[in-house]
Amino acid sequence: MTISPEGVNITRRFFEAIETLKAQKRIRGLQTFTREHGINRRNLQNVRANPSNSFLKPEWIAYLVKDYNVSAEWILLGTGDFFRR
Repeated sequence: MTISPEGVNITRRFFEAIETLKAQKRIRGLQTFTREHGINRRNLQNVRANPSNSFLKPEWIAYLVKDYNVSAEWILLGTGDFFRR
């Protein structure tokens, strides 16, 4: 199954958020994120490598919103500020 262009963009912003949090030293990296949230790292790496063919689980976005204050609007729509106010 092919993911829509909008879905691919959401996936790209998700991983951009991970990289931003890593650069800000709020997380050490992808392994830390997956371990803290019980995510299979290989699954997440597969989504990163194949965003047009792999599903990004909605709960992964929820973890960024809830635990790291990343804006859901920014991840989902690409608008607004990176962090929630």
